Amino acid sequence: MAKKEPTIKPSITREDLRIRVDQLVHKDKMTYAEAICDICEKQQIDPADMARLVNGPLKIKLEAEAKSRNIIKSNTATLF
Repeated sequence: MAKKEPTIKPSITREDLRIRVDQLVHKDKMTYAEAICDICEKQQIDPADMARLVNGPLKIKLEAEAKSRNIIKSNTATLF
């Protein structure tokens, strides 16, 4: 009988990340970048790993925030 590999459940999903970031941005008045970093710190997740979860509307909001704060140039194609 073959031994089953244990499945590892991710500590946070894309949808959960989006919801938590929106809550921190609107409730605690954090920026999107600060909210993502705060979640990384609390969940003990490497920010480089978190980048894989940032997509769709959250990525667009993060890019818009970075452009408005002159963190990235407006003519830059994408953040990642």
